[in-house]
Amino acid sequence: MMDKLLDHRKIAHLTDEIKVERVYPLSMLEGTQEGEIFVDDVERPTVALLWHYCGFANIAGDYNESFIKEVLDRMQAPTESHSRRLALQTEEDDSLQDILLKAPWVAKHERYVFTFAGEKNEISHAGKARPEPITSDNYELMRGRIVPTFSWQSKDTFMKNGFGYFLIEDGQMAACAFSSGISREYVDIGVEAAEDYRGKGYGRIVAAAMVEETLRRGKTPVWGCDIRNEASMRLACSVGFEIVGTHPWYSRM
Repeated sequence: MMDKLLDHRKIAHLTDEIKVERVYPLSMLEGTQEGEIFVDDVERPTVALLWHYCGFANIAGDYNESFIKEVLDRMQAPTESHSRRLALQTEEDDSLQDILLKAPWVAKHERYVFTFAGEKNEISHAGKARPEPITSDNYELMRGRIVPTFSWQSKDTFMKNGFGYFLIEDGQMAACAFSSGISREYVDIGVEAAEDYRGKGYGRIVAAAMVEETLRRGKTPVWGCDIRNEASMRLACSVGFEIVGTHPWYSRM
């Protein structure tokens, strides 16, 4: 039976095992973003489920089939405190895959693994649009799925611990980029372009602003996307990321 862990220090010995989408569990462990951690034993944990508010989850440690079945229970019935989803991020693991795919309602997907190779050439601003920081005053202008509400539980927490950039035209959000996940070392960049403004290069402008600011803060820019999201893949490559592989992730169908 897995139990919720409140003292995150007790799984410090497991966190180095997390190799994919590391910024999300790290952000929880460092107290920057919200989420929950479940373990097999709260006193001497040997395996943990690190479940970020956005729904991304990782397993660290020596799992068994019983523990994974409890993960599946949470995947099938996620709570509002996790954006109503559990998207399990893993490395290639045949044993884990066999257990997960025994459930007929589980789907396997693939995400690109990127590395940041260096900033691309300076990007000229299109039209009159200029990137400006996300602030408490313009926060409510953000619309779309990949905006701070995707991975931050509250506006106040985002304004305290996160950062991002907007392009605003005629009082409307044209595009935004923000710290979807953030830790002491890394910043995972989330980007959204409003439907009426797509195809104008606005996503690239705000993404480049995020890369520049992330480097200025002494952190490593991170990017991730499903392999079916070609637009996000092309955008990542245009601002200095390179594809170095893929990794599986699992969700409810």
